[in-house]
Amino acid sequence: MSVIVTRIGEFAFRSKISIRTIESAIGSANGTLSKAVGTEKDVQTRWIVRFMEKYPEVNPAWLLTGKGEMLNANLSVARDMVEEPKEEWVTKEAVRQKQEVIEALKKLVDSMEGQLKDKERLIHMKDQLIRELEGKGI
Repeated sequence: MSVIVTRIGEFAFRSKISIRTIESAIGSANGTLSKAVGTEKDVQTRWIVRFMEKYPEVNPAWLLTGKGEMLNANLSVARDMVEEPKEEWVTKEAVRQKQEVIEALKKLVDSMEGQLKDKERLIHMKDQLIRELEGKGI
């Protein structure tokens, strides 16, 4: 997810707005994004979702995958990707972008599930080590 945070930093730079302004707009604490951008650390998914809601001009496919243009040429297309599209706004491009976003989100979920399983295994190993050390009286 750190690549997503890096892209948020790119958006801020190109838009000439501060990361703090973005943090304020999405309701996060000071440093939530800026620390992540500077150190390429992950942030909670809810901040990514709020960023996408507050900055609909950012192409979600670009934010998640790096593919395509940073900004949507037509803001109505960006809104269609967040809200249910009205029939007259449904275009092949909007459908393709939605499918890209869905695929990127599926990959993100898979990645996060893998990270969760790894962390659960690590916790299990640490618990086992603690039990062994307690058994030895250390």
